[in-house]
Amino acid sequence: MQSLEQAIQSNQLLCAGLLASRHSVGVDTDISDCLQQLDRWARQAQIHAHISQPDHSAFLRLLTFFYQELAFTGAHDSADTCQPNLLHEVFAYRNGTPVTLAVILSHVAQRLGFNARCVNFPGHFLVRCDIVCKEDKALPDSFALSTALNQAHCHKTSDAEHKQTHSVMVDPINGHLLSVDVLKQKYFSVIEDIDNECMPKEALDPASNDEVVVHMLHQVKSSLINAKRYEHALRSIDLLIHLCPNNPYERRDRGVLLHELDCPQLAIVDYQYFIRQCPQDPAASLLAQQVKHMDITPPVMH
Repeated sequence: MQSLEQAIQSNQLLCAGLLASRHSVGVDTDISDCLQQLDRWARQAQIHAHISQPDHSAFLRLLTFFYQELAFTGAHDSADTCQPNLLHEVFAYRNGTPVTLAVILSHVAQRLGFNARCVNFPGHFLVRCDIVCKEDKALPDSFALSTALNQAHCHKTSDAEHKQTHSVMVDPINGHLLSVDVLKQKYFSVIEDIDNECMPKEALDPASNDEVVVHMLHQVKSSLINAKRYEHALRSIDLLIHLCPNNPYERRDRGVLLHELDCPQLAIVDYQYFIRQCPQDPAASLLAQQVKHMDITPPVMH
């Protein structure tokens, strides 16, 4: 857990994600193979996609290489399977969820000099790439986010050329660029549409490292629970509690798993914590009744 926290704090998102996914399923935490694989993919992209500088056309070629040559694909229904949610297994099978694919794609792009980062967009993780363009070679309006949304700015370089930073948003499931109109449609399909409300620019801000890792762990936890791999799910919840110690819902979920694993005494501790922290939650009264009837008599050892 300490190495995970160190990776997050030192801005090593890929390492943090790999440590979290491997720890969740009890796999050896040596992640060097995955890191070397990512470097190989970046070198292959540089050669086969002819990427010499991080401009718009090179980024499009990178997307083609990533989704066609490397054959990364998105898992649209990942609730019933663990593989697409585990970052180290996405390296092996090249099939992932929006967040796991976003992490890998953004890091391949970063190796090639692109300013690419993950975005925790409502309902769907995205990849944002900020690209510097000459004013006479600006990106198409349909895909370049407006200044009001991404706080793009103009500046003069030393040779007095005017350059402007534009951002493009990518759906990591398939590599498609998303126009401003599509982004707004997706946003208001998740967030209740209020009259005259605009999509806030903060919706497109890059996510913090801990935000990405926590989101990934939530998906890992859910998939492991659905697969009835409760002992592994318990490992992912322990990581979540370490990263979010004040979240009572993680304590509630750990209590449920401990109860399922026949550890009622430990489960009661987590149930009681949740009940104290969330007394108005409908689940609190149900758990309070359940605690009253739980048998905490220790087993007799013969």
